[in-house]
Parts: sequence; structure tokens; C-alpha cells
Amino acid sequence: MRQAIDFALRLLVVCVLSAGSLSWVYQATADRIRENQEKGKTELLKKVLPPAERFETVDKGGFKYEVGYRGEERVGAVFYAEGKGYGGPMQVMVGIGQDGKVIEIILLSHKETPGLGTKAANQEFLSQFLGKSGSFILKKDDPSGNIDGVASATISSRAVVKAVGDALRIFKEEWRQHG
Repeated sequence: MRQAIDFALRLLVVCVLSAGSLSWVYQATADRIRENQEKGKTELLKKVLPPAERFETVDKGGFKYEVGYRGEERVGAVFYAEGKGYGGPMQVMVGIGQDGKVIEIILLSHKETPGLGTKAANQEFLSQFLGKSGSFILKKDDPSGNIDGVASATISSRAVVKAVGDALRIFKEEWRQHG
């Protein structure tokens, strides 16, 4: 019995020391981690909206987007949008210039089937949206459509089309109000 109590006390001391050490390391590195996350986010924002030098976050009742500025001039915005893919939500980041045309798209996250739905992240598919505005329709859904879907990944293709379309729609609404 005495050995069990001795063992339990030693284990408790090790656990307390470990927890204290982890807490101290977290506190010591939290600012650097936050700084690196912000730097990574800014780099990604500049990738989808290259004309922008800085960004301001706009929060509209839980819906967030980033307005890009060069000096004091608004040059566009970056929207986070989502469509329902085959494996779950597909989240995209869409950069839209002040002229209302798509500048760049990055697929942020998805759970699509490797080798099939993941092809919706390929530049070959995403480049169809660049330099365009308006509505997007898969040719598979309508022969007069303007977007070629990814073969064997129609649901994933539809998810991206919906997300980009939603981003453009919200951009037009917001830009008109604040433009």
C-alpha cells in the first residue's frame, strides 16, 4: 500500500512539472506563433489580391472578408466562401478586383477523394474563373455553361462554382454599398 501511495505521489509530481513546463513554453512562444500566423495569412491574402498592400477585416454579422488597399485606394476584396463537396465542405479564398473580376482562387480546405475531387484544386480548373465576373455554370449542368467541370468530380466542381459565385454576389452587394 505504501508503495502505491509513493508511486502515485511521484507520478503526480511528474505530471505537475510537465504541465507547468508546457504552460511556460506556450506562454513564451504564443506571441511568436500568433505573429507567424498573421504573416502567413497576409502572404496568402496578397497572393489572391496582389495589387493590395494592406488589408482590413470587415465583419458583417459573422460574415468576414478582407478589403485590400493600395495607399488609401480600395483595390478589391478577399472573400472566404464555401460549397458542399462530395466529402464535405470545400472552403475557398477568392480575390476580386475593384472591377468585380476574379483575380485568384485558392482552395483552403476540403475532404474530397484523393485523385478525383482533389483535382478541383488544380490550377487548370480554377483558372477558368480568372478575369471573369458574373454567374458561373458547369457545362455538364447546362450546355451553355461557361465552366468545364473536373472529370469524375462533378460534385466537387459544383461546390467550387457555388463558392466562387457566392463570393462574387456578396462582393457586388458590399462594393456597391461602400464603393
